[in-house]
Amino acid sequence: MPTGRQIRAARMLIDWEATDLSRSANLSTETILKIERGEANPKPDTTEKIINALRDGGVEFDGERGVKLILEDYRVFGGEDCYLRLLDEVFLDLHARKGAEVLFICVDDAVSSPEIIDANKRIRNAGIKCRYLCSETATKFDYTLEDYRAISKEYFKNSVMVVYDEKVATLRGTNNGVLIVRDKDQAEMLRGLFNIVWSHSKSPKNGVKSK
Repeated sequence: MPTGRQIRAARMLIDWEATDLSRSANLSTETILKIERGEANPKPDTTEKIINALRDGGVEFDGERGVKLILEDYRVFGGEDCYLRLLDEVFLDLHARKGAEVLFICVDDAVSSPEIIDANKRIRNAGIKCRYLCSETATKFDYTLEDYRAISKEYFKNSVMVVYDEKVATLRGTNNGVLIVRDKDQAEMLRGLFNIVWSHSKSPKNGVKSK
C-alpha cells in the first residue's frame, strides 16, 4: 500500500497536478489530496485506482518509500475503453508542453462516440495541435476541416494510429486493444511519412463539420 507521500512523489515525477490524477483515477481531487496529506485511509479499490492510473501515466511504486519511472518500451491498453484511455494519456503527456502536436492516421469520425469526441476536444482545448488523415469518402468531421487531409479510399483502412511525443499507438481492428510503443526513431519516421502524405493531399470537400 503506497503512502500519501509516495503518491504525491509519483505524481510529481510525471508532472501531474492532483486534478490530473483524480481525472485518470476517476476520483475527486479532494480525495486525492486528503490521501496525500494522510487525512484519509483509502479503501483497497481506491488505492488500486490510484496505482493503475499512475502506472498508465508511466510511474510505479518501489518498496515502502520509493517511486520510479516505468521504462517499458511496449504497453497494451485492453478493454472497450482502451481508446479513451489512450486519449487520456495523450492529454496528460502533452497538455503542459508548448507547441505539442498529435497526429491521427486513418480516422473516421462517423464511428466516434460522444466520449471520444469530448476526449479529443479536451486535447484540442489544451492548446495541443491535432491533425487527422481521413478517407476521401468521409462525410462527418468533428473538428475544423483545416485539420484534415483526405487520402484515396483504396489506401484507407479505419485502423487508427496515433503519433505523440516519442510514442506510436495502434488501435487493434477489433477496437478492444491499443498497443503503445515508445520509440523515438519510429515516431519521427511516421511523422515524416505523415507530413509527406499531408503535403500531397487536399482538405476534404464532401462533408461538413459537425456542430
